[in-house]
Amino acid sequence: MTSYTSSRESDLEILLSFVGRHLGEAGAIATVDLYADQGMASGEARCLFEELKRKILSSGGKGRKREDPLMGVVLDLSSEEGIRQFCLLGFRTIGCEAFVGNDLVLASVENERTIWLDFPESVVSELESSARGSGASGLMRR
Repeated sequence: MTSYTSSRESDLEILLSFVGRHLGEAGAIATVDLYADQGMASGEARCLFEELKRKILSSGGKGRKREDPLMGVVLDLSSEEGIRQFCLLGFRTIGCEAFVGNDLVLASVENERTIWLDFPESVVSELESSARGSGASGLMRR
């Protein structure tokens, strides 16, 4: 498993935009927990976070299988809006995961600002190269 971190939030957003597209093409199921231990510096991310929470809570959590409707919220990575949600919230909430079939291929934890990827090395290298080419120069691979 490969992990990435950065001192710049924009680097992680860029990386997740490429990862989200890759996951969408692979038919992955991505979920995010709509809780955050820390405030969100990005106004766009904070607004999106609050908007999604309001939407889910106003629906009464209908269609949700979990007791807490704000945990494990599914993001549609086949849409641009789902990818936007993924790249803005994926590393800013208490948890984000993606599965291809039964295989966990992405995990993120807010407090560590770390994104773990479980893809073949060739895919990881391609995603990293694309992210760096789009300005994510501060990514640190572990």
